[in-house]
Amino acid sequence: MDIFEEFSKKLASMDETGRDRMIAEQKDHCVCGVCPTYNECMGEKSELCYCIVGHSPTCTFEKKGCICPTCPLKVTLGLSKSYYCIKGSEQKQRMQIPLKKTP
Repeated sequence: MDIFEEFSKKLASMDETGRDRMIAEQKDHCVCGVCPTYNECMGEKSELCYCIVGHSPTCTFEKKGCICPTCPLKVTLGLSKSYYCIKGSEQKQRMQIPLKKTP
């Protein structure tokens, strides 16, 4: 089990208050707010940590660059994807990877 899987399992075992608290703790390390794609709508809604919570539910925007690969959470949480604000959370993106066929 990798770092992100362990983090996800821990989140899933918590009640809503615990999950909210754990996500809030991660926001201190999040770089979404300085990303070129992050826009006024996202800022007004204080949206952050797309890698955990998924893409923006209401804001529309265009790709202007991605700094996900430079985010401290990439290492801390064992993230491997990018453009979370558009493509969805790490969990969602991992689930979309087709399984390899075995011979």
